Amino acid sequence: MSSESRRKGRIVRAIIALVLISGLLISLIWTDQINRKLGLVPIEDSTKNEQPAPTPDTGTVTRLGDDLNVHFVDVRQGDACIIEFPDDKKMLIDAGENNKTDKTALLNYIDEHIKDAEGNTISYFDYVVLTHPDSDHCGGMFDVLKEYPAKTFYRPNVYYNDKDKDGNPKIGFNDPETEIKELGSKNIKETQTYGRALKAAYEGEVAGTATEVIVTDATDEETSVIAPDLEKDAAEYYSFTFYAPIGSKSYSDWNDYSPIMILEYHEKRFMLSGDAEKNAEADFVAEALKGEGKYAIFDDEFSVDVFKLGHHGSRTSSSEAFINVMTTPESCASVQAIISCGEDNEYGHPHEEVLERLKKLGFKDENILRTDTLDEGVGAIAMSVRGAKADDGSVSYALYVGENAVRVRTKSKVTVNIWLTWFEIVLIGCVAVIIVLLVMPEIRAWIRKLRGKA
Repeated sequence: MSSESRRKGRIVRAIIALVLISGLLISLIWTDQINRKLGLVPIEDSTKNEQPAPTPDTGTVTRLGDDLNVHFVDVRQGDACIIEFPDDKKMLIDAGENNKTDKTALLNYIDEHIKDAEGNTISYFDYVVLTHPDSDHCGGMFDVLKEYPAKTFYRPNVYYNDKDKDGNPKIGFNDPETEIKELGSKNIKETQTYGRALKAAYEGEVAGTATEVIVTDATDEETSVIAPDLEKDAAEYYSFTFYAPIGSKSYSDWNDYSPIMILEYHEKRFMLSGDAEKNAEADFVAEALKGEGKYAIFDDEFSVDVFKLGHHGSRTSSSEAFINVMTTPESCASVQAIISCGEDNEYGHPHEEVLERLKKLGFKDENILRTDTLDEGVGAIAMSVRGAKADDGSVSYALYVGENAVRVRTKSKVTVNIWLTWFEIVLIGCVAVIIVLLVMPEIRAWIRKLRGKA
């Protein structure tokens, strides 16, 4: 073989090696997604994919098939809640902070625990609610929506400005709503994290249909209530209602743009909010005390079964007046109080004043559930409302709480229980490519030598 041929051969091999290694290295950008899709988990972690056993039945009852599942996902010092409605629709409320640990935790939780009616991992959310523009709620939204787009996206009445101080675009996304606002308005926010969340929403599509984006407004009768097209006494009927923010009111604190929401299924009620603070709570309480229109439900007998504290248990949220509207003195002892916060967080959440307030109002310590005190590997505070039919034909619905509360639809799935992650596979692949290309000339020379002897 001439020196020119050998030179061309080396160049070809170098190009092949460069292309293969570059492709493998580029794939590391999606290493977390690839690990999840391929089930590449270490052997000692494989048990985390097992579904918890159902809560044991008491008495002679037959389980009905339609559950309402609520997951308060542990994203440390942030918020993320997933709802599985009885009609198999799915909702995400907030997506935690903009860091790899929290985003990966949320994406992994969705992939492992949120299934459709056939037991498959979902490919989109029917509804996504972004409560307000702070990064501990909107930070992971861009990544989640890119993998699980929304059919309908509820956004806060806060608008994004894409221009920096010199008038240059920051991420190249123009909020469709900013044209009717003036820069400097109280409800214009300029962080790129918020802009990226909105960008992902407006650019999303499900089955070829663009995401419908709605500015949350509790006074809009058409968009402020989510419910199936069924009679109210139907077994699968539920309602998800926004009671705040009220109209297009402006606040000086981003937290107060957070909605106050009630989820109800067979007389079991969940109160959900983002970081709504005392001003937004006071506006809601004023409407509730008037008792007009849809606020007429907040009478002296109204009580929720689950109360998610605002702003991670901050002293500036979950006021006594607000709690009193959502509960009765008699019901507080059985209400489950949810606090989403990070272990040893820098803000001291939940604040001691709030815990004392709950205690004074009659909440029991064992019913105050916190994501920062979850056992390692649990991943969420899980709740389920499901019905049971007794021998006499009567049906009753109960709230189940705890790690084994949610019955997940499962589908047989092979998990690759090996010690390798995608990063390690890529590393081994790169080394293998280099070795093969290095020894290829020697192998070819050896083959020619054997043929010459023959």
